Amino acid sequence: MNNAKRKTLKFKGEDLFINVLSYRNNNRIAILAYKGGEPYSDITINLSGMCVDENEGFIDSLAESIGLEQELVNAKIIKEVYGKVKYNMGTYDAVAFDLEELKKYDPEGVEKFNLMLKEKECNYEM
Repeated sequence: MNNAKRKTLKFKGEDLFINVLSYRNNNRIAILAYKGGEPYSDITINLSGMCVDENEGFIDSLAESIGLEQELVNAKIIKEVYGKVKYNMGTYDAVAFDLEELKKYDPEGVEKFNLMLKEKECNYEM
């Protein structure tokens, strides 16, 4: 993980790095937090079968309970919280992410995610 051009998220006195990926089974946005190169928390959870746009996702319940979700709202990484959805035995917040703001924290990850979305669009055009 190249941290040279990345902004860190200040959370409870720690500097967290945000890593943007995509879930393999459905290419939805996957966001993770790292502290000092070690995993800190999953930010998103993949709820297969739920409909979302490319910039939308669901917040992992641990990230919500420790206050990480609220910090992402404060940092304008989460631009809107739509509300709660029930999925199996859990309840999760459905949110919209600001990809331009998220790019400040992981430019390479957001670029790869956007490229994957463009490739996906091209595969559907026939």
